[in-house]
Amino acid sequence: MKKVSLLAASVALALVGCGGSDGGSDTNTGTPSAGGIIITGFDGYFKNAVVFLDSNIGTKGQLDQSDTILGLTNTKGQITLPKGTDLSTGTIALQTLKPGDVVKLGLGDRIAAATNKVDFASDYSDTYTTDMDLPGQPMEHSVVFRSQQTGDNVVISPITDLVALQAPVALRTDVTPEQKVCDSLFGENEVTGKECTAKLYSDFTKTDPKLHKTAQILTDTKAKNTNYTAETALKATVIAVAAVETLSSDELKDPTIRTDVTISDSGTVEDTPPVFTESKPLLTEAKYNEVQNAFDSLNIKITKEVAGSKGTLLTSINISDLFTMHNGKTVEIDKSKISVGYALDNKNQSFYGRINDKNEFELYQTAGQSITSVGKVNVIFTTANGENNTTANFSFDVQAEAGAVKPTINTEYLAEAKETLVNLPLIVGQPFNILEEMTLSADALFNETVKTIELSSNANAIGLTIKLDEYQKDIIISGRPTSTAKAGEYFIQLRATTDNGLSSEVVKLELPAIIEGMISINQNEVKLLQDQINSLDLTVGDLINHEALDLDITPLFTSNVTGKIEYYAGLEFDKKQKNNHEYYTTIPGVRVHTDEVNGLGTLTILGTPEEAIKGGYFYVAAGINPDAENEIISKMVKITLPDVKPADEVIPPPAGTHPLENKNWYVLERGSDDGDGIEDNNYSRVWCDTYRFEDGIALSNNRSPSNSNTCSEETAPQDDNGTYVIDENNNLVATFTFIEDGEELTETFTVSINDDTNAPMDEISIGSKSVLFSMEEQGQIEHETKTFFAEKTDAEKRINVKSSDGPELRDAPLYWPGQQDGEYVLRSTSLQMNTAENSSGNSHDYIKVWINGVSCDGLFEGFDGDSPIFEKFIVTSDSISLDDVNGWHGNQLGYSSCFTAEEDGTPNAVISFLFGMNDNYTLNANETYSIMGKVSNGWSSALSDINFNMTWTGSTNND
Repeated sequence: MKKVSLLAASVALALVGCGGSDGGSDTNTGTPSAGGIIITGFDGYFKNAVVFLDSNIGTKGQLDQSDTILGLTNTKGQITLPKGTDLSTGTIALQTLKPGDVVKLGLGDRIAAATNKVDFASDYSDTYTTDMDLPGQPMEHSVVFRSQQTGDNVVISPITDLVALQAPVALRTDVTPEQKVCDSLFGENEVTGKECTAKLYSDFTKTDPKLHKTAQILTDTKAKNTNYTAETALKATVIAVAAVETLSSDELKDPTIRTDVTISDSGTVEDTPPVFTESKPLLTEAKYNEVQNAFDSLNIKITKEVAGSKGTLLTSINISDLFTMHNGKTVEIDKSKISVGYALDNKNQSFYGRINDKNEFELYQTAGQSITSVGKVNVIFTTANGENNTTANFSFDVQAEAGAVKPTINTEYLAEAKETLVNLPLIVGQPFNILEEMTLSADALFNETVKTIELSSNANAIGLTIKLDEYQKDIIISGRPTSTAKAGEYFIQLRATTDNGLSSEVVKLELPAIIEGMISINQNEVKLLQDQINSLDLTVGDLINHEALDLDITPLFTSNVTGKIEYYAGLEFDKKQKNNHEYYTTIPGVRVHTDEVNGLGTLTILGTPEEAIKGGYFYVAAGINPDAENEIISKMVKITLPDVKPADEVIPPPAGTHPLENKNWYVLERGSDDGDGIEDNNYSRVWCDTYRFEDGIALSNNRSPSNSNTCSEETAPQDDNGTYVIDENNNLVATFTFIEDGEELTETFTVSINDDTNAPMDEISIGSKSVLFSMEEQGQIEHETKTFFAEKTDAEKRINVKSSDGPELRDAPLYWPGQQDGEYVLRSTSLQMNTAENSSGNSHDYIKVWINGVSCDGLFEGFDGDSPIFEKFIVTSDSISLDDVNGWHGNQLGYSSCFTAEEDGTPNAVISFLFGMNDNYTLNANETYSIMGKVSNGWSSALSDINFNMTWTGSTNND
């Protein structure tokens, strides 16, 4: 269980409580929310482009099933989202649509689901994008642009897409994506900093003709070339800029003057500025409206009458001057490329068209055919202008025959369906499938036999999937809601169509309120448990015995969702200091835990009270999916402990008794010996060693390979023959005698406990000590500070870190010298493992150590005569085996860089270890890496070394 999230969530619930959302959402067709997020797409403003959130899960830069469609842009190229819309799970993007794309790509349902209108997939069957630089004519290309911009006003253009293509900055020395693009557009370092960013994310359509024309070229270039990558796009940009410089001011403003840069399949960019084509034909807006009005006035109905051998003329429409050049010259229409077909499937067996000698379009019922299908029919004209053509798209409706009856609604079943939906248990984070609960019939909602039933729902935007089954009979609801909602805020719409083509009234089925998943507290059960615990006899020095008590915390919690419940016992998580106090109570020597191995709520209270304390306590809590985003966490329940009575007989400690005596201490050490009998294993790693001082003998564990992730309980005298005495200053003086190269040697250490008045060690780990080892060598006193952990779980946490762990497991507190002498400030270290791309586009793996609240100043290079804080910082593992190559030595990798990352004005020193910059080394799955920072002699009396073991699991968590 991710204990930090459980405890943090408990605090959050106490602060903000529970409740539904504000309700409602805006689309580009409705009234924007006050202060909504406005997204604008252009090279010229894109009308009816699909705006979507390009998910980090699917294919980036493409509209696929994992992406969330947010709606269609209006004539200003804009869509407005409610303020506060969560866009953090992807990148804002848009896709332009050619005629027919909605049907071909199956986007109709998804577009309809993104609005709060009464609409269905078929309503968007003939939707296509228009670049408002050329009003009325469809886009020639389907192309995706993205934007990395955030805030309440986001622009998407071919220019922002250049930025999105570039790899994120890996090192502080890397050129930012924005600066790379500015260098390509305006010359290297000509436009920098905030001015660069402002230009890239500006609406340049009216203010910067050169940038506008460059964007037009990039649109055509991306659409026509499959090898449009981060590298080739920047090269193409340089060529496009050079081409734009050859145009006059009038040509810059003419949207029909276009060109594109050629990029070969191998990635070679044609470096000669491309030649601009002659102006493209323009669709005459006034004539376009006149022709479309003529189509709109048609009254064509289904008929069983078959047309004669020459077909039946239905109408003729004058289309003279539909297209013109920018100089007013008329352009002919290609009579061989007239397309007439139904929008849904492009079938055209019922109609055909031709242009007569009077430049009139004649629409015919096809010879030998009747008109059998209702729906929208598209008529598309294309100019006869060589390779430089423009199209115009018109449509008319085929209606049902006279006297046709539309489907009616079965009001009796409608009432039943509404009642069914009212009782649906919709809970945030809870998987739901209506087939497991009941069947909701779509077919039964309508009285007449229908040809098709259409369904749309705005609930698909919050994690639910609502659709018809393969037979269009039943409604299927599945998925899991991601947010709360009021009753009726989300709904299902259905519309039925008969064979005659007429549609029913729209049936709207409102979904019930979506509520928070909750784990509630049963206060009566809390009292029963508390009564049992109150019967415990707690006495200083006496081992706790609760075998006669049934300490089961499962009855304390009831849940309105299903799922395996996990349990927690301990103290609050200290968010400020990032201390995880699981298992702790406020009584020294007393711990608590649940049966995590079997996932049970059996509570164990163990240990021996060390002090006579009143009012001791701990907390219990429960959670479902506690390691996932959809976690459901209970409130924390405070359990009090009986007062600890003093021991019946208090025996004062003998003179000279030292606080380090007669207790196991767990220390993180470096060393190459793993106890396997091999003297030299080539490289140092981090181990948990156990020290114990008892009856004048210095004891320790027999180190084994398992001590790389566990601490041993057993200790024994070692070959080094360690002994100790307590001197007159109450320091522990340890002497070790050993044989080296046939010679008997002796080393003596003075072991003292640092005063923790300014750096209380309980903030690091309850009961821990900061211990100073001092030894005289060649007339100099050498010091080394070590952290003695009283509880092995606190030491083991630092050698069991996984790359996928959350911050509560990757962070560890430490003390750092403050501004004044003798002042210490609590900081923390945080580890990261991940894969990234370097500035050349090649991937490399890295390990980073963050020292939060500390800058890089003085860490590795001293200043003002001081010693650097660290002598060295290294990573070791079995797979690191290069010798003396670029900072690699034996089985270790030295730190590659240190940079200071600012976060809310606070410095954070980031020490990086980069794999594969010169050699192809990667992080290996399930391999453990020792991360070690050795403090220099100048600082060793004040700071402990940094020692961690971290395992690469194949995934990362950089929170």
